[in-house]
Amino acid sequence: MGAALHLAHVQQTPVKKRRPKRTGGGGGDGYDKLVTRVYQDPRMTPEARELILLLAWLTVRDPNRFDEDGNLIRNWRKRASDILGEYGNGRRNESRLADLVYADRPRYEPPHLPWGEQVCGAPMIRRQGTCGQPARGHDYEVDLETGWWTPVYFCRRHEQWGRQMHQQRVSGLAPEPIPNAGGLLPSYFAGSDSKAQERLKAWARLYKEAAVWKLDRFWEPPKEYGLCADDWPTPGMEPTEEPEPFRLHLAAVDGERVDSGMTR
Repeated sequence: MGAALHLAHVQQTPVKKRRPKRTGGGGGDGYDKLVTRVYQDPRMTPEARELILLLAWLTVRDPNRFDEDGNLIRNWRKRASDILGEYGNGRRNESRLADLVYADRPRYEPPHLPWGEQVCGAPMIRRQGTCGQPARGHDYEVDLETGWWTPVYFCRRHEQWGRQMHQQRVSGLAPEPIPNAGGLLPSYFAGSDSKAQERLKAWARLYKEAAVWKLDRFWEPPKEYGLCADDWPTPGMEPTEEPEPFRLHLAAVDGERVDSGMTR
């Protein structure tokens, strides 16, 4: 993963040249607060947890994070890749780092179709209720406020109704769905200072690089809701004022550039 990024935590004092190499961190570096937040976050996935904790450790606790002059080493790629490793699949070496970034790409995940015998949900005209006959096909109904999908099933008699649901979904008239998966990495590392937008742009490039590496040509960043899961609305819940969560900072090189490539 060739994204060469700056990792600089919120409260770290700049290290002077020729200062002896540091070997550890204390509670004041914010690491403990971030780890606590990770384990208490109900949105957390195994992949996001693995990478967030690794990046936090590389930022403030890795004893090899300083060079011989005592300066913080900005490029975390090689250290992260060495720890996570690679694996072969017969064609090329896969990047565990790319796997973890791709798993956290911001996206909307439609509901999985339930198993078992399904019945037609088409509304009946001459009586109240739905058809109820055994289904022979399915599609999704789109919520015109959230953009979220709900599975619908139809029988042979109501195939036209099923086609209408399909046309509504693919017409482009439905809103962009509110993301409900991924977006945890920028929630923990984008920060909220004047450089936050630059970091979010860097994350967008990293997610795209990971998608290309995983042969996903279709992923694009959410246009309306952004990359950060902390910023996404939750349908059915009113927004509430909450304290700013503790974050570490992850900035692109010079605040602008992210080099391409997802291999070591």
